[in-house]
Amino acid sequence: MNRRALSLTLLLSATLGTALAAEPRTTFNVVNTAPFSGKNYNPFTPAANHLPPTLSAIYESLFYVNALDGKVNPVLGTKYTWSKDNRTLTVTTRSGVKWSDGQPFSAADVAFTFNYLKANPGLDLTGIWKNGVKSVTAQGANTVVIAFDKVNVPAFYYIAHLPIVAEHNWKDVKDPLTFTNDTPIGTGPFVAETYSTQAVRVLRNTSYWMPGKPAVDAVAWFATNGNDASLLKMLKGETDYGYIAVPDPNKDYKNKGANFTYWWPVNNLNALYLNTTKAPFDDAAFRRALAMAINTKEVADKAYAGVVPPADPTGIIPGQQKVWKPGTAATLAPRLNVAAADAALTAAGYRKNAQGQRLGKDGKPLPAFKILVGSGWTDFITMAQVIGEQLKPLGISTSIDQQVFASYAGSFQTATFDTGVSWGWGSGPTPYNLYYQSFSPEFSAPVGKTASSNLSHFTDPALTKAIDSFSATSDPAQQKALMSTMVTTVMKNQPWIPLTARTSFNVYNTAKFTGFPDAQNPYNEGSPSDQVGARLMFLNVKPR
Repeated sequence: MNRRALSLTLLLSATLGTALAAEPRTTFNVVNTAPFSGKNYNPFTPAANHLPPTLSAIYESLFYVNALDGKVNPVLGTKYTWSKDNRTLTVTTRSGVKWSDGQPFSAADVAFTFNYLKANPGLDLTGIWKNGVKSVTAQGANTVVIAFDKVNVPAFYYIAHLPIVAEHNWKDVKDPLTFTNDTPIGTGPFVAETYSTQAVRVLRNTSYWMPGKPAVDAVAWFATNGNDASLLKMLKGETDYGYIAVPDPNKDYKNKGANFTYWWPVNNLNALYLNTTKAPFDDAAFRRALAMAINTKEVADKAYAGVVPPADPTGIIPGQQKVWKPGTAATLAPRLNVAAADAALTAAGYRKNAQGQRLGKDGKPLPAFKILVGSGWTDFITMAQVIGEQLKPLGISTSIDQQVFASYAGSFQTATFDTGVSWGWGSGPTPYNLYYQSFSPEFSAPVGKTASSNLSHFTDPALTKAIDSFSATSDPAQQKALMSTMVTTVMKNQPWIPLTARTSFNVYNTAKFTGFPDAQNPYNEGSPSDQVGARLMFLNVKPR
């Protein structure tokens, strides 16, 4: 064992209170770009609240749908079939699976999980029960029947990714919203070991149902305070994988050595969200004028050194544009023109005073608007800096509001922010998933209440109708027409300003392990280590 590996082992032993003699032979080390918010393995809580092994290593879903290519990978479900009228989904569950406490897994656990969300709506973060599911029942040990009272074929994506829990472990939990699930019982490839504020480790599940998997004995996560600290750990060889937005991944990482590489597939977007519940961001004319003044190419180039392109104004990722991007989008896209943006603001009632300050409709100078970003997230911080400079000619001042992830997400969800940079909170094999989770009323909430994912808190009757109608048809022509309505409504109202493509930010050190996902073998979509797709990485990486 080399000196660096030994020092990391000693650190892990100290932080987790594990004897050195009990160290696993092979540990895959992951760097986490944020501190751990507390010991919580509850898979139904938002990502900001639970520990990263929860969805990727401990619990499993029925299937994993790779949004890059739409491929459906069986997990606890082995196959699924829709009825001819698309109102019944029948899933066959896997035989021979055991929970980590030794008890057998069955279809009853799946039915329990879905019905548990129905009984506790606060857990239903993707709105499964609000969007057509009528009943979920187990028929025998290996069959689950999901009945719908309205057609909703896209719901499969959310059904497929729901983490399945053990009935015998959860049936007596009285308050699942606050339950931290300190000793999780899952079917996944790893089991929880010990937690500290600095490091979390999971150990290989010796009874895992997949023969020969996983190939490593443990996975450990190390907390840092941001991208820079995380990158340093990768460069020192202390960690093997990180999800890190490196400002210039070629210069700052790949060119540092033969073992340093990255894979950044485009699977979403980064946007400037505008809080439509407060003035002046409640005015579509004001929002559209801001979009005309923001040079998204400059934002992308400076945030990612030209490696990541600007976002398409529709938010649709490149792999889906040929099928889903409507022709009307080109005429609705904001044209970069600062002078025209300045004039548009004045025409909308936001004139300037003699000092060049932009005034509200009440004649008073607008305050400096905060741009919310995650603490230490260098890419988002750079975006906010560039946007702030670009808005100055309009007489608009900004400041950067860095918050740790839990409060960052909370500010968005409770509508207590002005503007903020975040990703599209919804991805899938079609743009429906993005528009549904980003703009459906069911994911919004009044100010002060928690919205799951409608961060701009924007709703529109025509948009809502199109979202609902899309889910009710499997006719491709109808779906394209409805997608056109979604796209044009959002572009006209500009509740967000698409900034850059959102790639995955996989950064690898291949000195000790092989089997990472990449462009030649994209077995996941570049999922971060706290999402269901990362389970495939933990199953596929193996020691050299």
